[in-house]
Amino acid sequence: MKKWLMLGLLLLSAAVEAATLPNLLVREGGAKVAGFSSVTGGADVDQLLPPRSMLEQTGVNLNDFVWCTADNAPFPHWVLFEFKSKQWLTTLVFNNELNDEMAYPGIVARDVEVWLGSESKDQLQKVASFRLERNKNGQSVRIAPVEARWLKFVITSNWGNTTWTELAAFAAYDDGSRPAGFAEAMKKNGKVDVYGIYFDFASAALRSESRKALDEILTFHKTNPTQKLVIEGHTDNIGADKANRELSLRRARAVVDTLVKMGGGARQFDAAGYGATQPVADNDSAAGRAKNRRVTVRLKG
Repeated sequence: MKKWLMLGLLLLSAAVEAATLPNLLVREGGAKVAGFSSVTGGADVDQLLPPRSMLEQTGVNLNDFVWCTADNAPFPHWVLFEFKSKQWLTTLVFNNELNDEMAYPGIVARDVEVWLGSESKDQLQKVASFRLERNKNGQSVRIAPVEARWLKFVITSNWGNTTWTELAAFAAYDDGSRPAGFAEAMKKNGKVDVYGIYFDFASAALRSESRKALDEILTFHKTNPTQKLVIEGHTDNIGADKANRELSLRRARAVVDTLVKMGGGARQFDAAGYGATQPVADNDSAAGRAKNRRVTVRLKG
């Protein structure tokens, strides 16, 4: 088995990503590994954060930068990164297509949590959780913009291997977005693109970390009880148009159903799914695709 000794923090789709947003998880930016649960083979901690110059060399393969846990290490597995100073984060990208999955089925990571903190590495808050697709690179997540100094990834399950768990090529980006008050944005623009609502990849199942964003929508609704709202689902352009439209509509309906269960008025919400037809960013990069996968709340009429 290839027990690679490096945790990959590699610039995704090198040329495309480099031309848009810089990966913040690189040594040159002052990022460092502040801790990890285990690693195979007694690796040097410094190897967990390769320099950008090394990652950008011709012929570099994602499978050269893989974090493999120690033999039979118990879940959860985790790695903690520290930035030089507080850093705005909006987008996270994971790669899960590994050579070792062929020889060791189920070795790739499955369920992942994202924890962030700004004041202390011992005071972190879980902001998102999701299930990675098996054997797929470029899995990007757009989180609600947050300023943090510590970033922790926690793997709570893999796809079935009983001995090791692997994950490659973490990347983190800041697309320049900053949090805005929901009510103020609605009054100003008549709509809000919401990124604090989380689904599993290719799924309409809402994650529990969506509650904060849902509470903001519900508060606006109860403050404006006669105003009808359209909950729109949007996707990136990966996959068939019909499937994307259906997924976006299922997600919008899941949000509406949850808002009603939380006490919202069913007649004041409509659901719509637009698939990839209304992008707000390019679909040529992982960060752009993550921004296009969103829920939009719009004033009706």
